[in-house]
Amino acid sequence: MRAAFLPLCLLLVPLAATAQERPSKAVPALAKAPKLEGSLKDFASPLTLRPPAKVDASASFTARVAWRKETLYVGVEITDDHLLAGDLLTLTLFFPGAGLTATGNTFRFALDGKHATGPEAHTTAFAQAKVDVGTQRQDNKLNLEIALPVQAFPRFPAVDPLLFDLCLTYEDQDTEGQTPAVLSNCKDGGMLGEALKLPDEFRKGLKLKPPPDILALEAVEGGWLGWSVLHHPAWVEADEPLNTRSLRALVAQDSVDPSQVGVNVPESLTLPGGRAILTVVSGKNPYATEGKCDGDQELRLGLYLVVGKGKTAQRVLEWPAASCALGRALSVSLDEDGALTIGYSNGATINFVWSADHFERTELGKR
Repeated sequence: MRAAFLPLCLLLVPLAATAQERPSKAVPALAKAPKLEGSLKDFASPLTLRPPAKVDASASFTARVAWRKETLYVGVEITDDHLLAGDLLTLTLFFPGAGLTATGNTFRFALDGKHATGPEAHTTAFAQAKVDVGTQRQDNKLNLEIALPVQAFPRFPAVDPLLFDLCLTYEDQDTEGQTPAVLSNCKDGGMLGEALKLPDEFRKGLKLKPPPDILALEAVEGGWLGWSVLHHPAWVEADEPLNTRSLRALVAQDSVDPSQVGVNVPESLTLPGGRAILTVVSGKNPYATEGKCDGDQELRLGLYLVVGKGKTAQRVLEWPAASCALGRALSVSLDEDGALTIGYSNGATINFVWSADHFERTELGKR
């Protein structure tokens, strides 16, 4: 995980384009999935990662990387003159081409196997639970066989090359309580040298069919999310038929109950022809303090059209639900002609018309 600060000229260049220009190594495929026992005998991969050599280092590691079906495998052999319970291996997976708001996922391992990462890592419990590891210790050596299924991946490109950074950092304690020496194949959150690349075949095996405007994908508990250029997911594919409650849980961790924040948003709307639109309100309430409005906070209204067999939805509008400029949304109505009207407490009325597959703002109001 890292934060990127780019000049304006670079922000005008699609991230996928810059990712394509970066040199990379292809991750090889395994003919057979390894048994996660820590022996590494069944982990035959020519792709290896190592940290830069340090003259005074008392530890070292070599990692092998490969994939099979929907899983990325990492086999790590650590040599350490004093293997202690406090020695820690941190693995971070990050796809730079997944968008400006994308971050990496971080996982931690030690002698006794997988360790939970803290909230500062911004890695969901769902992703952490999907990772599996086998360990084996022999004298001053520790082997780890790590399986990272795609459900444990952070956001990754939906169409563009699957280029990624795989950072391995070993914290070596020679005595209990000592500040550990750090060995890593990365610097400032990025790999030293070439990036790694999974083939298109890996992504095709997921059999997902997001719309063309979806730039990145991410597995979440209960389904998949597709991200476009805006902050909130623009596409959802759920494991079960969607309703307002399940959609809100999928698309926004900061979703709120509209009635609890003083906005009047129905749970659903119906388009001409009977198609259902579900609503999501998320963000921070600018009116949380009585008598004041915080201009840095805003509630957003997302409208999602349910399509297919009810397990898929696509965003058709994102608009303020409450802001200092507009006030609170007091009414959201959709008429039989597909005209959508949102009325606000500050007196504004915003009108939209249905246009093929989304709402467009209009100054004409209802016809």
